[in-house]
Amino acid sequence: MANRIADLIGQYEARIEKLGGVGLDGRPLETMHEEMKLSMAEFVQFQNLQAGAHAQGLITTEEAQTVYISLGGESFHPDWPEGTSLGTKTAITQFMMELIERRIKGRRGTVSRG
Repeated sequence: MANRIADLIGQYEARIEKLGGVGLDGRPLETMHEEMKLSMAEFVQFQNLQAGAHAQGLITTEEAQTVYISLGGESFHPDWPEGTSLGTKTAITQFMMELIERRIKGRRGTVSRG
């Protein structure tokens, strides 16, 4: 099975490369690094979400490891690990949003558990 998280990172990296350093809003893409800073609370939530997704069988061990390592493992830095690409930050954040949405829908009883 392919690593869907690594594939998503690759897709974002390709999209970002095509932008040539300038976002759709005309601002330099480098400004997005500051806007995507990771707080301690987000770090803990993201690690818990990936662990829960793995435990539920939603993602493979390899995919869970990709997220875990992308976030810096068990050590929180005051932000994403140094050198984390914008594509990685974007892909992991997108994936976390999808997990949160799935959890919210599940609480409403609208997501099948199969």
